[in-house]
Amino acid sequence: MLLLFVLRQRRQIRELSHHQDRATESAKTPAAGAGNRGTAKADVGSDVLFATLSHELRTPLNGLLGIVQILNEEREDEDFVAIEGCARHMLAVISTLVNHSKIQAEWDDLPEYREWVSPFEMFEQIKRHLDFRAGLRGLNIKLVHQDKRLRLRGDYDHLRNIVENTILGSLEAISLVEIPSDRKTLTVSWEASDGEVRVSVYNPLEIFSDDRREQIRTAGGLTTGERLPRIKMEYLYWSVASMLLEKYGGALFSKVHPVEGGVTTLLSFEMEQMQASPSEKLPVGGLSLESENRQPKSVKQLPFKLSILVAEDDPVARSLMASVLKHMGQESHFATNGREVLDLVSQSKTFDLILMDIDMPIMDGLSASIALRNGEAGELGTQIPIVAVTAFNTLSDESRFKKAGMNYFLPKPVKLQHLRDVLLEVVRSE
Repeated sequence: MLLLFVLRQRRQIRELSHHQDRATESAKTPAAGAGNRGTAKADVGSDVLFATLSHELRTPLNGLLGIVQILNEEREDEDFVAIEGCARHMLAVISTLVNHSKIQAEWDDLPEYREWVSPFEMFEQIKRHLDFRAGLRGLNIKLVHQDKRLRLRGDYDHLRNIVENTILGSLEAISLVEIPSDRKTLTVSWEASDGEVRVSVYNPLEIFSDDRREQIRTAGGLTTGERLPRIKMEYLYWSVASMLLEKYGGALFSKVHPVEGGVTTLLSFEMEQMQASPSEKLPVGGLSLESENRQPKSVKQLPFKLSILVAEDDPVARSLMASVLKHMGQESHFATNGREVLDLVSQSKTFDLILMDIDMPIMDGLSASIALRNGEAGELGTQIPIVAVTAFNTLSDESRFKKAGMNYFLPKPVKLQHLRDVLLEVVRSE
């Protein structure tokens, strides 16, 4: 019933937001203040600042997580899991700040790359990503899917950020004074019909705040130039989700569960839908990722050897990638800029794949990819699979990479499992 209730509430919420904006012009919301974000110099500066900050922090985190993942595969250890979990917590905070700034600065022209997305696989990925974080707060995540065949026509990054930030906000809104010894269940369910998508997040441990909506509105209008008291992280998570929901005619609504306690958060938004043909391949963001019955750990050595060209200007990152690919039994070659990539590809006919960094001197990864696809390095360059491997990972960056002719996208820090997925996909495609 709650999922149906949000439909009735959504219009009231949006009307209330517009009414409050007219009454208090200084309190900007995602809807009413959106048009002014793109013209604010401070917001544009913040966008550049946070994008730079994201890149510089993700690069060393990539090394840290790569080493931890290798060690954990050699010898499973709770300490390694904890280190990886803490690092991914840092990444979630970085991504939220960067995306918050990007939405403010580019609201009127926010990048959007529409494709058919499997919500089943998207929710499964989000669950895997947040399982450790939920466990620290005494929760297990349970997913309730409508089906596996439904596809949504939208921007994968936008959809993932809407759902993931909603759940992250719910996790942050748990009191850490006393974590229960017996884990409770955080239930996430979704359904879609007639162009409407509805998501419910029930957290039995979440603490509801009476001024929650006001705090979300305040967080949505923050810029780095304002001197305001520290705002709780859950409101920043929810503000990003709320701002993106506005792009899809949606709203976020929360209420205390009248019997069990805790809080139910409801999302409702509009999106084109279709039913896919039955298939084991579940496309997400251009990749076919792991199936439902897959084991959590795959073999260390892959049953094939590819000749892989790695374009990376950072020496630490090159050393790490060499270790990772050796760990997987692959052959690696290296270039430090896009111009070297063109030279090596034109001289060799043996490369099976390019792992392309984006931010490189002389020629960046995007320019190099476009040149390869235009035939400037010969026939091989027009066909060889290219993987964008980059610490620049803000909303819809993936669309820029695809338009440049890149086939896959791996954000730094790269998860070993996702790198294996790409290598397996390349072999299957051939």
